[in-house]
Amino acid sequence: MKDFDFLVIGSGIAGLVYAIESSKQGTVAVISKKSLYECNTDYAQGGIAAVLDAHDSFEEHIHDTYIAGAELGKKEVIKQIISEGPALIKYLVEMGTDFTRRDENYDRSMENLSLTREGGHSRNRVAYAADSTGHQIMEALIRNCKNNSNITVFENHMAVDLITQHHIPQTEGFIPGITCWGAYVMDNSTNQIDIFRAKKTMLATGGASCIYSHNTNSEIATGDGMAMARLAGARLANMEFVQFHPTAFYHAESKTFLISEALRGEGAILRLQDGSEFMGNYHPMGNLAPRDIVSQAIDAELKKRGDKYCYLDATNVDKEILRNHFPFINKKCLEYGVDFTKEPIPVAPAAHYFCGGILSTINGITDIRNLFAAGEVACTGLHGANRLASNSLLEALVIAYHAGQQPSNLKDVSFPPIPEWRDQGQFNENEWVVISHNREIIGTIMQGYVGIRRSRRLLKYALSRMENIYTEINNFYQHNTVRKEVVETRNMAVISTMVIRSALTRKESRGAHCVIDYPDRDDKNYKSDTII
Repeated sequence: MKDFDFLVIGSGIAGLVYAIESSKQGTVAVISKKSLYECNTDYAQGGIAAVLDAHDSFEEHIHDTYIAGAELGKKEVIKQIISEGPALIKYLVEMGTDFTRRDENYDRSMENLSLTREGGHSRNRVAYAADSTGHQIMEALIRNCKNNSNITVFENHMAVDLITQHHIPQTEGFIPGITCWGAYVMDNSTNQIDIFRAKKTMLATGGASCIYSHNTNSEIATGDGMAMARLAGARLANMEFVQFHPTAFYHAESKTFLISEALRGEGAILRLQDGSEFMGNYHPMGNLAPRDIVSQAIDAELKKRGDKYCYLDATNVDKEILRNHFPFINKKCLEYGVDFTKEPIPVAPAAHYFCGGILSTINGITDIRNLFAAGEVACTGLHGANRLASNSLLEALVIAYHAGQQPSNLKDVSFPPIPEWRDQGQFNENEWVVISHNREIIGTIMQGYVGIRRSRRLLKYALSRMENIYTEINNFYQHNTVRKEVVETRNMAVISTMVIRSALTRKESRGAHCVIDYPDRDDKNYKSDTII
């Protein structure tokens, strides 16, 4: 048994900010499934949105967020998160984040931050560090964590299950409500599972876009936190709103990578394979329309023509701006023989971000006592039905900071006797195909039947298939010693089922949920969260 005051599961911006703030009140363990850098934060290219310019206003950012979210976001949550954005970007700067400046030789003040614009924004308000913003933030936060004697990092460890009443022998009578006392955590190098006992547990495990075969996420984004919380009894909200990023690099034989929306903010244009523009036919903001609209437009045009990709043409943008602002994209495209200063980039939409997640408050509080959630794993009400570009890092930062600032009341937490993890049987290599085969099938089903545009007939077919897949995986999980891939595939099946069930519940099209049976919005019946 390992004892800590705080347990943080996940090592992106939400997890590390919470760890840093909580360390002021007690000892902290940070669980990272792979290395600290292997997370969606590190993959984030575009930046972090906040009102940092004298010509901008909180009211405009709030309005843009609410409209991009198809008017489903919670206005009070939106207002609070956005109003705290500037102060917390200053917090990141003080931590050592090296954002790009207007004039690198001038000064390091907040007023000198270079700002760009992305889809859905009415102003330039996205602070960035070239096209590797997330990596720069991670560099600063990791440095601060490693220099903090109250924080212990466990890399290559994976949380298997939250410790709640479900694991406790009921020898002392009924314990009212569900309480979390930490987690069972596996060392991926040895497959040994230990008890990480903690008075407060933070889920900061990110999203679950790896349930789709074509996605922009780190390979660790298998919905672990959402699934563990759901299995423990927490509610999930708005799981049908899976945002597809419009512009992921397309290659028939290779893993895709993100092409930042900031490229369109600098003037890049979406074109079909015949060279024609098309976004003006779909939205007044054209190439800078909100992500759901751009993704749906590309999907419609590709299916109309039978094409697999379109082009993002940045050849009209100054070459020095392209090379200086987008060095990562430049390098990655050149690896595939594409010079984006001279020729267009082949792109197609890919699963990117979960607007839904564990139902939680602005302080990170969930249904389960002493369990918190922050970042993409959580659903606070900021994004509504579709995330405004670069609001994700902002939300993770604000919620994690809020949660870490809450009085810990550590003395009020006591522990019941927690049993050691009990492995079932031996690992059956002959039945391993149940996991490997079904993991691939999950991605195929979600990509084909629960993608950008959906039909109720295919959703019902997908639900039937997914429930059978979950049964197969869970049977394997219950009768074999645990491995990382088994837990991940179980979690993927749980979350896939939640997405499909939520999609069937919402009989309208809104934001990232587009269903051809109900093409219009229905504010009378569905202007509310979908709760599972």
